Amino acid sequence: MKFKLTLLSLMFVSSVQAATLTPKKGVEILFVNGVKTEEKRETIEVEAIPTQLLLRYNQQLGKGSTKKVFDSAPFVVTLDVPESDLVIQGPKVYSYEQAKKQFKSQPKWIISDSQDNPIVYNQEKLKPAEGFMPYYDLESMLQEYNKEKGIVLGGENTLVTNTQMIENEDKSTNNEVSNLEQLQGWYLKATKEERKAFQKWVIDHN
Repeated sequence: MKFKLTLLSLMFVSSVQAATLTPKKGVEILFVNGVKTEEKRETIEVEAIPTQLLLRYNQQLGKGSTKKVFDSAPFVVTLDVPESDLVIQGPKVYSYEQAKKQFKSQPKWIISDSQDNPIVYNQEKLKPAEGFMPYYDLESMLQEYNKEKGIVLGGENTLVTNTQMIENEDKSTNNEVSNLEQLQGWYLKATKEERKAFQKWVIDHN
């Protein structure tokens, strides 16, 4: 019974925790956990769990006749999203050349919660393809990136690594903690519809 109640609590917590991501001037949220965003410069809602973002900086920089639009390469950013509203700001750059230098390696995105606390994240520049338009098919490129890194994207807002899933599957099914870890892993892989169906099943069998 204790195990069932723990699992039931987990299901409800996972289904209600949410956060918003607000990109500030110049920041574009292109993908969230492999799903393309409809409005890349607008506030979006995600579940408060590990999340993968594909970010890009696009902004007109400079003054007067020196103004020029800077369009960065896309960066894969992963972070643990807390149950809070987050703001994503780009590096403080004021000229095209300054931005070019900043985004050449690892740009300093400023991600903070509603209390202005910084959020820790990891990032990596998405490897460009060969040819005239190196970032033409971002969706396919991101899928290939995740495949190479062993990252499994579950439902619309879930992120699980293959390593985590393998570790869960290797646990003994006779141990209650291991069972919970396995269920957590499969739950993260499920779609929203599958999660709702499973939650109903748990309630019916409690």
